[in-house]
Amino acid sequence: MAERKISKSNRGFKGVWIPSHIWLDKNLTIQEMMFLVEIDSLDISDEGCYASNKHFSDFFGLSTRRCSQIINELKDKGYITVNLILNEKKQVERRTIRVSRKFPGGYQEYFHTPMEGKFQGSNTSFSNTKNNMSSKPDLIPYSEIITYLNNKSSKSFKVTQKWKDLIKARWNEGQRLDDFKKVIDVKTNQWLNNQEMDKYLRPATLFGNKFDDYLNEYRPQINSSISDEIAESQRRLSEAYEQ
Repeated sequence: MAERKISKSNRGFKGVWIPSHIWLDKNLTIQEMMFLVEIDSLDISDEGCYASNKHFSDFFGLSTRRCSQIINELKDKGYITVNLILNEKKQVERRTIRVSRKFPGGYQEYFHTPMEGKFQGSNTSFSNTKNNMSSKPDLIPYSEIITYLNNKSSKSFKVTQKWKDLIKARWNEGQRLDDFKKVIDVKTNQWLNNQEMDKYLRPATLFGNKFDDYLNEYRPQINSSISDEIAESQRRLSEAYEQ
């Protein structure tokens, strides 16, 4: 690993805070997690973070090629979005990066690092994003989500590209497998035995733009034995007050 090059005069913040859902995310390597934190700390403008591969190379003490690979992996996993800005000659002039879903709580203070020259590393992973994406395993559990819906709704949806696009859109917003299961649970409980609403137990409805609204309807069910214990405790308290 190369020596890190950090200009303290360019970092006016006191530190960073890593939320638990990032720190404990098993889909992130340590390097990917650190990159995600650094990208988010620089994502303070309308355009996002526009630090070059050289910035990340200097900051982390890694080669520009390795930095490009890590950023590309984060993009493929849905944690960030990358936009390449072209000049009049259709050449890459610079790159902007945005975290797909801002961390809850955020950081104490932010600082933006100016881009060091023109975009560097465009001849590495970023110029071959399409090829790299086709060779990488897809970590989004499409089949598990559709199978769960089929089991709960007694339907037989296939894992089509149309449904995968919907699931991926929600996944890129930060939703995860448990969130999909909660939405499915909520709506099957409400609609399964309703002839008029049963037809809406489908990916197009459940995984569309109202996903977050459906998710907020979720209420964890209390175990019946626990509920009985609570009722019994309340009865005893009532009797005690009457004596």
